Amino acid sequence: MADIKHDILSGKYDAAFSKMYRDSAAARERYAAAVDSFEAIYGKRDGLHLFSAPGRTEVGGNHTDHQHGCVLAAAIQLDVVAVVSFRTDRKLRLQSEGYPMDTIDLSRLEAQPSEQGTSAALIRGIAAKLAQN
Repeated sequence: MADIKHDILSGKYDAAFSKMYRDSAAARERYAAAVDSFEAIYGKRDGLHLFSAPGRTEVGGNHTDHQHGCVLAAAIQLDVVAVVSFRTDRKLRLQSEGYPMDTIDLSRLEAQPSEQGTSAALIRGIAAKLAQN
């Protein structure tokens, strides 16, 4: 399988990067560094996938959208980049830079009292809703 870092650095994704970022060269370096971080934690793997979630800010009405209120939101030129690989053991391991790793057993999606108020609880809740839907 092709090495995704090589593809990134060779410019294969530049057309997509140019739609999302002002500087494709900086984007190449950022995504290559994300792959390096992934491989340092999880080891080198085939079948990696890259994702970007755009940032937004709420100028007014913060959190009222959850209660069907009006919000004045704006996109910002910040995003979250994720490098993802599939697993077969029903465990989700999520590592955010600068934070401890969360490991979620997807065969146990009910709320865990020991996780209350943690990122793991949020991740488990999202996984439970996705399974329900």
